[in-house]
Amino acid sequence: MLHATLSGPEGAPVVAFLHAVGISSWMWHDVTAALPDCRSLLVDLPGHGQSRDVPWRSLEDSADRVAAAITAEADGQDIHLVGLSLGSYVGLHLCLRHPDLCRSALLSGIHPGGMPKRGLMKLMSAVMAPLAPMPFVARRTARMMGARADVGGFVKAARQTRASAFRRATNDVVDFTCPSDPAIPQTRLAFVAGGREHPLIREGLSEFRNRFPGSVSAVAPGLGHGWAGEDPQLFADFITAHMAERLADTVQTQ
Repeated sequence: MLHATLSGPEGAPVVAFLHAVGISSWMWHDVTAALPDCRSLLVDLPGHGQSRDVPWRSLEDSADRVAAAITAEADGQDIHLVGLSLGSYVGLHLCLRHPDLCRSALLSGIHPGGMPKRGLMKLMSAVMAPLAPMPFVARRTARMMGARADVGGFVKAARQTRASAFRRATNDVVDFTCPSDPAIPQTRLAFVAGGREHPLIREGLSEFRNRFPGSVSAVAPGLGHGWAGEDPQLFADFITAHMAERLADTVQTQ
């Protein structure tokens, strides 16, 4: 079972958070602080954080494990899913494989497929995997992810990551392709990105919208891939708006 912690006011809707590669659910603390009227379910993915002894097998396996953790911690409650980067790939698989589990899902920093130079990307992953948890690399990653206020906390959380999980999870993202004819989940989907993200992610928003009728997409202007750390209040505002079915009315949409 994955490590998961549930906190917040009883009876409030539950927001389950899935983190990026090479970090843990620690990354969400500033965002959850900006959501005092929600219950936050923080899940550490396989090979990360306090789930570091759970081996990473695949995006599909991780999605099933997250679904089991959500069911164990918050069965019968309204569930809203939030993912960033790796967490979004796991989150999309969760919505497709467990279509009635989450009422909504906000997925940031995900591409629809066709990543260029996949062989080179996998080589870089193999080189980076043992280095990523090291403090000097983790501090650089923290700055890239916008974690300026507590770089030490980011480094401590990153050091828990298994090198094998970092490499395998990164390779799964590199190989990811959204199904050409996916089943339509019952979950209301929002695909979002920072305005300074890689074009593959920003330009992929329209493709996701086409593949999932009824979904919405939006951009956080001027922010990067780790914009949950750059502007946690804005990220929380996106979550709140999507939960209330008014994301398209409150932010710049695509």
